[in-house]
Amino acid sequence: MPARSVLNGPDQLAIEADAVRLFTHPAVQAAVEAKRAAFEAHPLAQTPAGRTTLPLNLEEMAFSAVVSVVAMDVGRSTPFWTLNLPHERDGLRIPGTRHGVDNPDNVYRVIAVDDVSSFRIDGQINDRPGADVSFTLFNAYPGSGVDSESQGVLVLDQLDRDADGRFSFTVGPDAAGDRANHLQAWPGAARLIFVRDSLQDWGAETPVSLGVTRTAGPEVATRNEDQLVAEALEAVGASIDYWLRLMPQWFAAPFNDIAKGRAKNFSYTQQATSEARFRLAPDEALVVTIDPCGARYLGVQLADPWGASIDYGAHTSSLNQHQAHRSADGTITYVVSLSDPGVHNWLDPAGLEQGAMLHRWQGLPDGGFDSERSVRASRVVKLNALASALPADMRWVTPAERRQHLSHRAAGLARRLD
Repeated sequence: MPARSVLNGPDQLAIEADAVRLFTHPAVQAAVEAKRAAFEAHPLAQTPAGRTTLPLNLEEMAFSAVVSVVAMDVGRSTPFWTLNLPHERDGLRIPGTRHGVDNPDNVYRVIAVDDVSSFRIDGQINDRPGADVSFTLFNAYPGSGVDSESQGVLVLDQLDRDADGRFSFTVGPDAAGDRANHLQAWPGAARLIFVRDSLQDWGAETPVSLGVTRTAGPEVATRNEDQLVAEALEAVGASIDYWLRLMPQWFAAPFNDIAKGRAKNFSYTQQATSEARFRLAPDEALVVTIDPCGARYLGVQLADPWGASIDYGAHTSSLNQHQAHRSADGTITYVVSLSDPGVHNWLDPAGLEQGAMLHRWQGLPDGGFDSERSVRASRVVKLNALASALPADMRWVTPAERRQHLSHRAAGLARRLD
């Protein structure tokens, strides 16, 4: 990781500190607490997993909403790293911002833009970039109360860059014309650039460094404390209502039914996803076989019933095609179970008997995405019959090897905070 990575630069720390200060305002805390009843009345709260993870999700959904108020300011536009685990900065606790089945492989950054200003985003590739790096113009901050729709996307591999890995692109109301490195901000439909570095090798791949310059636009008024508090109150209510409504709709398929992947236009035009829910007894295992289908990036992630990723620093709650063991035919078979079955490709739900799961295929091949091939098979089996349900060449691990995998995982994650 570069010594002056924008993931942990002064702008990042300043926005985090401002967001914590706003979040702890008595009026904002009262609004957060008032939303507890909506959580407690929700059907998900009637399950053991839902009850256990309710406090975490109330805090993180609310704090993410407050972060959006602070970070979405074109007057201080900067790449801001969000959708994070809780962490500390010089003794200051920063709550998590997880929601929507966030991907542990992704470094998510947001850059505030609007439809009347012009911006230049300058970047630098550091060492090895992620398997897939994209810059998407969104009409709405994810979780702000309305669906975020892509208004245009640029992919790192398609951007013009020099021999040293430097690149830039522009965002503004003017048409792109013949410029490959430009995103047009359509009237009323430009809110932010959503940056996603998808890292498959956490120990070796590094997010690109980014900087932002607002090159033209009207003067931006500075918001006072009362305005920030009012916006935070509105954002908290809209975001929590949105996620409580969306999660049961988005993950409505029967438990343990893994649908075929399908392409969709959310945050990226070359992505396919498969949403599912798991529910398992202590003596059961869900066995799923997926096909990379030529995608540059493939990963599967577990989340709690509300949509917050399971602590991926402490648990192997996600796997991508670099981390997973592949069978001889190129497919990946993984196992979800409450206890460690000794399989290399184990997804650990951290004791939750049910939750959400999401498969992502990104950087799809030019020939298109083969939906029928994407999910080869899935079934629930008893743990004592698991071996017979797995490929003959499945890799098994000892408890010591599992501890080593977790240590390696934690070290790779720590690179993002160094």
